[in-house]
Amino acid sequence: MYKNIKAVLSDLDGVLIDSISIYYKLLADVFEQIGIPQATHQTLSEAIKDGDFNWDAVLPDKMHSQKDEIVDRARSIISIIAPPLMQKELRLISGADEILKRLAADGLKIGLVTSTRRDDIKVKLEPLRNAAVEKLIEVIITTDDVNHQKPSAEPLLLCAQKLGVTPDNCVYIGDMHTDIRAGKAAAMRTIGVLTGFDDYQTLKAERPDVIIKSIRELPAALYKIQVAID
Repeated sequence: MYKNIKAVLSDLDGVLIDSISIYYKLLADVFEQIGIPQATHQTLSEAIKDGDFNWDAVLPDKMHSQKDEIVDRARSIISIIAPPLMQKELRLISGADEILKRLAADGLKIGLVTSTRRDDIKVKLEPLRNAAVEKLIEVIITTDDVNHQKPSAEPLLLCAQKLGVTPDNCVYIGDMHTDIRAGKAAAMRTIGVLTGFDDYQTLKAERPDVIIKSIRELPAALYKIQVAID
C-alpha cells in the first residue's frame, strides 16, 4: 500500500498517550511544594526545550542560585507523585489503538522514540497494553538507549536500524518542534500532530511534510507523503 514507506516511528507523549495535562498538574504540584510561583501553560511549554526542562525560565531571580538544589528536589517529588497520577489519569489519545492496528495491518513496521527514561516507560505504556496494541510496537528507544536526545537524529536512526529499515523509508510523527528537527536530521519524512505541547505555528515553522490534528488523520497523511514521493 505504501510503496516507499516501510516504517512509522512515533513519539509517545502527546501523540499516542494523553499525558500533557498530567505534566502541567505535576509541575503545579512541584512548584507549590517547593515554593516556586505558578507559571502559565505557555511559559511551561516554552520551558520545555530540546527534551529537557529550562528551569531558568520559571525560577524567580532570587532562586537561581539554588537551582541545582531545586532541580534535585523537583525530581525527587516527581518520582514519588508521577507514577500514581499517571496510573490513575493516563489515557490513550482517541483513536491511537485503531491507528496502530491499521498500520500493522498495512504491513508497516512501528517504532517508538521517546524522551522518557527506561525506568518510567512501563507506566506510560499501560494504556497501550490495556488496549492490546503495545505488542504492535516492535522497537522502543528511550533516553537511556542513546548518548544524545532529540533533536539529535541518534535515537531515530537507532530505531530505524533496529527495525531493519533505512531512514528514507521512515516517517516520524511528533508533537514538538524537537521531534520535527530530529526527523529531518535523520533524513526521514516528518508529521507534526496538534495533540501535544506545540501549536500549529510552532510546528509549521519547522516545515514538517504534514501537520495533522490528531493521530486519527495519520493514514491520510501517509498517503499524502506517498503521493509526494511518487
